[in-house]
Amino acid sequence: MPITSDSQSLTRPLRGGYQQNTVEESQSFLLPSRGTSPQRLTTPPKSPLVPQRAVPPPPPKSDPRRLSTASVQSLPLKKEEQNEKLEMESANHVDIPRPVRTVSLRKGASLDGLQEFKQKEEPFYQTYRETVITKEIKRQTVCRNISKVSTDFSMEGGLRRPAVNTRSSPVPTAAQSTLWQDLLAVRDSGALEELSPEQCKYQESMFEVLTSETSYLRSLRVLTDHFMESRELEETLIIRDRKVLFSNILRIREVSERFLTDLEDRIFEKVIFSDICDIIHYHAQHNFPAYVDYVRNQIFQDKTYTNLLKNNAQFAAVITRLQESPQCQRLPFMSFLLLPFQRITRLKMLIENILKRTKEKTKEEETASKALASLSRMIDECNSEVGKMKQTEELIHISQTLEFEKLKAVPIISPTRHLEKKGDLQEMSRGATLFNMRPKFTPVYLFLFNDILLITVKKSSERFVVTDYAHRSLVQVQALDDASSNTGLCENCFNLVLLENHQKRLMERLLKAPTRSDMERWMAAFPSPIKPDEDDSEIIYEDWDCPQVQCVEQYIAQQADEISLEPTEIVNVLKKGSEGMYQGIRLSDGQKGWFPVENVIAITNEHVRRRNLRERYRVMAAASNFTNPRSRTVN
Repeated sequence: MPITSDSQSLTRPLRGGYQQNTVEESQSFLLPSRGTSPQRLTTPPKSPLVPQRAVPPPPPKSDPRRLSTASVQSLPLKKEEQNEKLEMESANHVDIPRPVRTVSLRKGASLDGLQEFKQKEEPFYQTYRETVITKEIKRQTVCRNISKVSTDFSMEGGLRRPAVNTRSSPVPTAAQSTLWQDLLAVRDSGALEELSPEQCKYQESMFEVLTSETSYLRSLRVLTDHFMESRELEETLIIRDRKVLFSNILRIREVSERFLTDLEDRIFEKVIFSDICDIIHYHAQHNFPAYVDYVRNQIFQDKTYTNLLKNNAQFAAVITRLQESPQCQRLPFMSFLLLPFQRITRLKMLIENILKRTKEKTKEEETASKALASLSRMIDECNSEVGKMKQTEELIHISQTLEFEKLKAVPIISPTRHLEKKGDLQEMSRGATLFNMRPKFTPVYLFLFNDILLITVKKSSERFVVTDYAHRSLVQVQALDDASSNTGLCENCFNLVLLENHQKRLMERLLKAPTRSDMERWMAAFPSPIKPDEDDSEIIYEDWDCPQVQCVEQYIAQQADEISLEPTEIVNVLKKGSEGMYQGIRLSDGQKGWFPVENVIAITNEHVRRRNLRERYRVMAAASNFTNPRSRTVN
């Protein structure tokens, strides 16, 4: 699945294309070339994770005697003034200078904070993820009259709590992560009274990286200790299936442990910490590539798990018993296998949230932008690897279902070919007319690749006979005139023209789609001889005036012209289809495609919509300095 938002829509081999052209050779993709055994990671000073090549020194610890720019202090404001100021900053993102005061910290407070934090038990990562998804959806749907103060805090765990009764530290519930402001060391230091609301949110946004990584590592340990190391489960698996199922999860766990150690060293060095994005940037460059190996194997992991449940009764029984154990809180085994994919996408969102809180033109903004750029590149690589593996598997499967009975066979498996669209249509028989008899429709099934179109008929549920094919560039479509298209028989019909088919002949076919939306999407896949340059002629919203929707239920793309969506992702709607399909642009990465309306909800609050656009531009503008600085323009 692709990486869009905190999802599920991710190992490094297979660069430069695929060498195999047969089914047997393609099986070499089944295992990561790096192997699944954990690799020992070397340790530089202050940072246990270092690659096996010369790298820059790890991010240094900041001087504990000096407060960072993020900890600039100010006199407390009255509650009414705080609310008014927060609303102004939320609407305009204008930083108001505040008087500087130094917070007097009790000696040993940071060490106490680390000990206190380690005594708390963070929720499982699955629980944490569900909580933040719910909060973010709530943040997008909140009414204007209650969003003045609360909306900006919702992703960080709620409003600032009053610094009263400092000796009783709140204990997080099963679904609540620890907040920085809840630590006794923070409350006793007086930092909450001295920091502005925006500065507290900045601290909380960085602290969430720590708490979420703690939750993530806790769930990873359940996966390795409870499931992977289960002797009973191991006895039901052959070595190959076990390697595919667990991949390099031990290495992923080791990476997480080293990353968490570096975060703890920095955050608990002093009560008010300056920055953690340099640590994220360092690990994203040198250690997080282990995630690429894991996610590339995911398609085979899913297939292996499905086959084991179906064909290995002993394995299914053991998995069921293990899932019922309180040790894993009765969470499904698959939810643990998905953890690395979900973590790396969530980490990108956390960096974006930190970047929104940083002051412009500061060192903190620079390090956050670098971290975001390096992590984004890695996620792009993950998506690319997943896409390649999925495409190869899809080509192998299709080649096994096609039959060329009376035609010259076309080799389907190719490193440069991928499937773009497929589906059922009906072809109107040319021997009939609308005036003397009812026309006859014959079912056909089309496979549209990036370079060729195959027209087939179903022989069975899993077999297709190829009746015609043509190069993609020699296929055109024509819409019917209004008089013909409005009749019942020709509704949702269009002409498919093969300028040169397999017999080197011109061939025209009248095809009928199941719905109008399907017809429009098929026609959009081919050039029109009448308006070849107007690819976007059917867009009904301009970019500046398009509505926004938010995903509330995961959607996995079924066609190449669709986009996968994860809960909380925001999409700008470009076109609304007539059968419950929207076409839009995913705000997180600019990907364009179709998706079902039942998986999203509309963002009707204009205040929220404008805030989304401002926040997105803020992140993209800062990150562009490190991705493609020369292309940054302002319209």
